[in-house]
Amino acid sequence: MKNNIRSHLIRLNMLCNEKCSFCNVTNETEPNYKEKNITEILFEIQKIIKKEWSVENIKITLSWWEPTLRKDIDKIVLWIKKLWVKYIELQTNASLLNKNLEEKLIKSWLNKFFISFHSHKKDIFEEYVWLKWIFEIVISNIKNLWNYKDIEIIFNPVISRKNYKDLKEYFDFVKKEFSFVKYISLSFIQPHWDAKKNIEMMLDYETINSELSGILGYAHNLGFVVNNPYCWLPICVMWWSKYNKNCIEVIEWKDFLEYWVERADNNKKYIDKCDGCIYKFLCWWVWNEYIDLYWGIGINKINSY
Repeated sequence: MKNNIRSHLIRLNMLCNEKCSFCNVTNETEPNYKEKNITEILFEIQKIIKKEWSVENIKITLSWWEPTLRKDIDKIVLWIKKLWVKYIELQTNASLLNKNLEEKLIKSWLNKFFISFHSHKKDIFEEYVWLKWIFEIVISNIKNLWNYKDIEIIFNPVISRKNYKDLKEYFDFVKKEFSFVKYISLSFIQPHWDAKKNIEMMLDYETINSELSGILGYAHNLGFVVNNPYCWLPICVMWWSKYNKNCIEVIEWKDFLEYWVERADNNKKYIDKCDGCIYKFLCWWVWNEYIDLYWGIGINKINSY
């Protein structure tokens, strides 16, 4: 779990070949963004290294829209590795991750792929990303990763009203078709930008609690490690309190307490229902937009660990 937090995000580009209706990063959110060349990227990483106690524990995540659209992506990975960075992760939709590119990246010492695989159903998947004829390509590209035994793969499905009822089938599909995938970062829609424009896709917490009861235990019994990532569900929702060791926010907040680091997130706040909850200060609370939309429905304080 420690390997899934404290990642330093390197933003490589503002280009994507998909048009996800729930995307929360747009040209509007980053009007001053300027793509960096390799030299500028390495300079940014060198500054990160200087701030850390040891390069041994540094993890670099290459991300933003679709990093594999950069023609120099394998060279970027190689040069980062030459700075003695041990962990290098690539966030990708896998649509361009053909055999040739996979081999180049892994030979350049990429360790981990964080793949947005949203549904096991072709129609839902392609409706999600607004790109036809891409599902089979993504499936094939992911299966090719089976050839590389030491590579860690994390699936990141974004759950909405379009796919939440199929979540148990999704876990079954991944277990059958991608038996080498053990880690799933279970995201839900963030109510920002394009996602906010399609806010009807966003699930309320009460629906999550009633319709997805037992799903975490089901995934656990299949052998998956399922994480509640930085950006989404409060711990009282979906019974994450039973799996609090898999809540990235809890783990990081405990680290903050250990080192007396103050945290803040202006996008979230706690509400009256959070008062008295034992997780009040181990949780990132509730999106402001969610409160406006659903009035805090589905939030229930936890009384004991």
